[in-house]
Amino acid sequence: MAEYLLKALLSVVAMLEDAAKFGMDSHSAVNALENIGFELDRMSAPGRQEFAEILERIAASADPAQRGWVRNVPRNLGIDS
Repeated sequence: MAEYLLKALLSVVAMLEDAAKFGMDSHSAVNALENIGFELDRMSAPGRQEFAEILERIAASADPAQRGWVRNVPRNLGIDS
């Protein structure tokens, strides 16, 4: 279930990034991305490890053009490693 939830979260992050880039209520999009980052940054060490493992599985099975983006989501959201 966690993998499906993370895939859904990645879809939301991608949509919000596009909204921020292309001016579709960019203030709200940036605020939403910051809130997502804030909540994810509160994960415990085991939670971060699971998050990283699931992200890597998703990246490995993603389209080659999207792999780097998936792997950079934590950094782009300001989540400490």
